[in-house]
Amino acid sequence: MFRRPSKTTDLRAKLGQALEATRLHEALDLYESIEKEKPDEPRWPHRRGDLLQRMGRKADAVLAYERAVDLYAIKGFMARAAAMAKLILAIDPTRGEVLQRVTLEDDRLRQVRHCDVG
Repeated sequence: MFRRPSKTTDLRAKLGQALEATRLHEALDLYESIEKEKPDEPRWPHRRGDLLQRMGRKADAVLAYERAVDLYAIKGFMARAAAMAKLILAIDPTRGEVLQRVTLEDDRLRQVRHCDVG
Protein backbone atom coordinates (compact mmCIF):
# COMPACT_ATOMS: atom_id res chain seq x y z
CA MET A 1 0.00 0.00 0.00
CA PHE A 2 1.31 3.45 -0.95
CA ARG A 3 1.51 6.00 1.84
CA ARG A 4 1.27 9.68 0.99
CA PRO A 5 4.16 11.79 2.30
CA SER A 6 3.25 13.96 5.27
CA LYS A 7 2.51 17.64 4.91
CA THR A 8 5.79 18.36 6.72
CA THR A 9 7.71 16.24 4.19
CA ASP A 10 6.14 18.22 1.35
CA LEU A 11 6.95 21.52 3.06
CA ARG A 12 10.55 20.42 3.68
CA ALA A 13 10.97 19.55 0.00
CA LYS A 14 9.65 22.97 -1.02
CA LEU A 15 11.91 24.58 1.59
CA GLY A 16 14.96 22.87 0.12
CA GLN A 17 14.05 24.11 -3.34
CA ALA A 18 13.45 27.68 -2.10
CA LEU A 19 16.76 27.77 -0.24
CA GLU A 20 18.64 26.33 -3.20
CA ALA A 21 17.17 29.02 -5.45
CA THR A 22 17.80 31.70 -2.79
CA ARG A 23 14.12 32.58 -2.61
CA LEU A 24 14.57 33.69 0.99
CA HIS A 25 11.13 35.17 1.63
CA GLU A 26 9.48 32.00 0.36
CA ALA A 27 11.85 29.92 2.52
CA LEU A 28 10.93 32.04 5.54
CA ASP A 29 7.21 31.41 4.94
CA LEU A 30 7.93 27.68 4.65
CA TYR A 31 9.91 27.64 7.90
CA GLU A 32 6.93 29.25 9.61
CA SER A 33 4.57 26.65 8.11
CA ILE A 34 6.81 23.78 9.21
CA GLU A 35 7.05 25.27 12.68
CA LYS A 36 3.25 25.32 12.89
CA GLU A 37 3.17 21.64 11.90
CA LYS A 38 5.95 20.71 14.37
CA PRO A 39 5.63 23.26 17.21
CA ASP A 40 7.69 21.19 19.68
CA GLU A 41 10.70 20.79 17.38
CA PRO A 42 13.48 23.31 18.20
CA ARG A 43 15.40 23.02 14.96
CA TRP A 44 12.75 24.89 12.94
CA PRO A 45 12.84 28.16 14.92
CA HIS A 46 16.62 27.71 15.09
CA ARG A 47 16.91 27.50 11.31
CA ARG A 48 14.34 30.25 10.84
CA GLY A 49 16.51 32.44 13.09
CA ASP A 50 19.55 31.62 10.95
CA LEU A 51 17.66 32.69 7.85
CA LEU A 52 16.35 35.87 9.46
CA GLN A 53 19.86 36.78 10.53
CA ARG A 54 21.09 36.12 7.00
CA MET A 55 18.36 38.48 5.77
CA GLY A 56 19.57 41.17 8.18
CA ARG A 57 16.47 40.94 10.39
CA LYS A 58 18.37 40.60 13.65
CA ALA A 59 15.52 41.47 16.03
CA ASP A 60 13.30 38.83 14.42
CA ALA A 61 16.20 36.36 14.47
CA VAL A 62 16.59 36.89 18.22
CA LEU A 63 12.89 36.08 18.75
CA ALA A 64 13.18 32.89 16.70
CA TYR A 65 16.37 31.89 18.49
CA GLU A 66 14.72 32.56 21.85
CA ARG A 67 11.93 30.14 20.95
CA ALA A 68 14.57 27.57 19.97
CA VAL A 69 16.37 28.09 23.31
CA ASP A 70 13.16 27.37 25.20
CA LEU A 71 12.39 24.26 23.14
CA TYR A 72 15.94 22.90 23.40
CA ALA A 73 15.81 23.40 27.18
CA ILE A 74 12.39 21.72 27.49
CA LYS A 75 13.72 18.73 25.57
CA GLY A 76 16.77 18.56 27.84
CA PHE A 77 19.32 19.71 25.25
CA MET A 78 20.90 22.16 27.65
CA ALA A 79 24.20 22.52 25.77
CA ARG A 80 22.33 23.51 22.62
CA ALA A 81 20.07 25.84 24.56
CA ALA A 82 23.11 27.52 26.12
CA ALA A 83 24.88 27.82 22.77
CA MET A 84 21.79 29.38 21.22
CA ALA A 85 21.47 31.77 24.19
CA LYS A 86 25.09 32.83 23.65
CA LEU A 87 24.30 33.45 19.98
CA ILE A 88 21.44 35.69 21.08
CA LEU A 89 23.85 37.57 23.35
CA ALA A 90 26.27 38.04 20.46
CA ILE A 91 23.48 39.67 18.45
CA ASP A 92 21.91 41.60 21.33
CA PRO A 93 24.06 41.92 24.48
CA THR A 94 21.07 43.27 26.44
CA ARG A 95 19.37 39.82 26.34
CA GLY A 96 21.32 38.28 29.25
CA GLU A 97 18.13 36.96 30.81
CA VAL A 98 17.94 34.28 28.10
CA LEU A 99 21.19 32.64 29.21
CA GLN A 100 20.18 33.08 32.84
CA ARG A 101 16.90 31.26 32.11
CA VAL A 102 18.82 28.34 30.59
CA THR A 103 21.09 28.15 33.63
CA LEU A 104 18.10 28.15 35.98
CA GLU A 105 16.36 25.43 33.97
CA ASP A 106 19.54 23.34 33.94
CA ASP A 107 19.85 23.69 37.72
CA ARG A 108 16.20 22.71 38.13
CA LEU A 109 16.65 19.59 35.96
CA ARG A 110 19.76 18.57 37.90
CA GLN A 111 17.84 18.84 41.17
CA VAL A 112 15.00 16.76 39.79
CA ARG A 113 17.45 14.08 38.59
CA HIS A 114 19.26 14.16 41.94
CA CYS A 115 15.98 13.67 43.82
CA ASP A 116 14.98 10.80 41.52
CA VAL A 117 18.31 9.03 42.13
CA GLY A 118 18.44 9.67 45.90
